[in-house]
Amino acid sequence: MKSHRLPFENRWTGGEHAWQWHCELERIGAPTVRAIFAEYQMHHANDNTVVFDIPAGFVRDWLGFHDRHDARRQARWLAAVMVLALIAAVASVVALLRTWQ
Repeated sequence: MKSHRLPFENRWTGGEHAWQWHCELERIGAPTVRAIFAEYQMHHANDNTVVFDIPAGFVRDWLGFHDRHDARRQARWLAAVMVLALIAAVASVVALLRTWQ
């Protein structure tokens, strides 16, 4: 069986076991895992596992990875919008200057 590398730093386990946990969390989805984790923190903080047999620390690291990924995506989107707005502003100024000549 092929060994997979996690896309984030994790201090809980390695190898195939961690990859299975990662795949299970990906299958469930970040919003659902976030809701399950919040419920876990409020009502079951003494338990060692959050989702099935996945440790709370691994879930926390996985959610942090998704938060960083979303923040980078949002920053790229914002940069693209700013570049397009700058291009539109320059085009407007050029068009305005051409009408005055």
